[in-house]
Amino acid sequence: MRTKLFLAFFAVIAIALISNLIYEYFITRDFGEYVRGAREDKLYWVLAAVEGSYREDGWDQRSLHEAAHWAVMLGFDVKIEDAGGNTLITSRDVVEMTAPSMRRRMQGMVDLDSARGEFESYPLYMEGREIGTMLARPLMRVGSASEKEMRFNRRGREFLYISFAIAGGGAVFLSVIFILFLSRPLNRLKDAVEALGRGDFSIRVADGSARDEVGKLAGSFNFMAEALQREEALRKHLTSNIAHELRTPLAVMKANVEAMIDGVVEDRDTGLEHVRMEIEKLIMLVNGIEDITKAEASFFAERHFTGVDLPVFLAGMLSKLQPLAAEKGLRMRLVSERPLHVFTDADKLERILQNILANAIRYTEKGGVWVDYGSEKKMYFVEVRDSGEGIPSDRLPDVFKRFYRGSGSSGIGLGLAIVRELVDVMGGRIDVKSAVGEGSVFRVWLPVRDRT
Repeated sequence: MRTKLFLAFFAVIAIALISNLIYEYFITRDFGEYVRGAREDKLYWVLAAVEGSYREDGWDQRSLHEAAHWAVMLGFDVKIEDAGGNTLITSRDVVEMTAPSMRRRMQGMVDLDSARGEFESYPLYMEGREIGTMLARPLMRVGSASEKEMRFNRRGREFLYISFAIAGGGAVFLSVIFILFLSRPLNRLKDAVEALGRGDFSIRVADGSARDEVGKLAGSFNFMAEALQREEALRKHLTSNIAHELRTPLAVMKANVEAMIDGVVEDRDTGLEHVRMEIEKLIMLVNGIEDITKAEASFFAERHFTGVDLPVFLAGMLSKLQPLAAEKGLRMRLVSERPLHVFTDADKLERILQNILANAIRYTEKGGVWVDYGSEKKMYFVEVRDSGEGIPSDRLPDVFKRFYRGSGSSGIGLGLAIVRELVDVMGGRIDVKSAVGEGSVFRVWLPVRDRT
């Protein structure tokens, strides 16, 4: 990880260096072409001025002096010859022929000794006839294009070195910072994964409020660790409860079988009936365990939210359970039919209400079961009210515990435990009110999900 990050930053430095070199090359080339073009324009202007100094009867010395003077001022060391090769005037002649004050100014602006290289020859023409030759080479003039070109090139290279030093040093510094910044949380994640592999499900890592990918990865790890911890706790709890619940029916079955073998129980039919009843309890227990296992699996399963027309959904559930209520002569009714559409997990909602309604029918001997619904802020509720035997106030905190059974109960005490776990998974809550002899009211509150 660290090596890859360092190589990535090194690649950034190399790219920055290459881009700077390319930039310096093109800028220098373009500037050089511009300077050469400007110098050629000035040179052609001087040529035109020199050619304009020729008259039919010969060279006009005054005009020629002025043309040569402008050549010097424009940064050229010139020598003008006639058609016979005789020197007419040079740049040094121009400087010496000027007044002392002008000469000092010109020497402050132009250094005749700065001329370097060979003269380039430019023929002079008048009406198609060659009248002479101008020899020219560049001078180093204070503030001239040549000096500016050299200064520009020098500063361009300095900028290249400085920018490379800043970019390179900054990239190295940032690479060290990012390597430490990224490797530390990843090392913590590695240590946490190893601890999880050793069976420490309580391990957690700081997720940095999940603001970046590493934080989100840490959040996902924490969710996984929490899920595994919850699964392990549920497994231990369920195993303990199963062992406890299996012990009694197995002990009864063993006692009845041994009594029949020893002849203590003479009526074998009665003994076998006792065994059969205990087997029925075991079957009920296994079915209940299967139900609660499915409920626990809901904590880890992907949630599927769909749009639900709540009155239609509840009416369908009442219709499905109506035969159970009819066997006991109970009424089942939906209190209201006002429209209410919710976006929720329909499968989990069905399992929650099916358990509550089945319990209401089981513990109600006369009267009926009524279902109501509504919404408040960002929550909706479904309320199940019955006219059953009710629950003592001191027993209300226990009704959602696993394997809790009220007095005279024929169940195994898992229905409401499943309800509580499913409600928790959906992010809701369940309230219960009850009074002995008056019935019970269970109200399930669930969040209204967005459709996004």
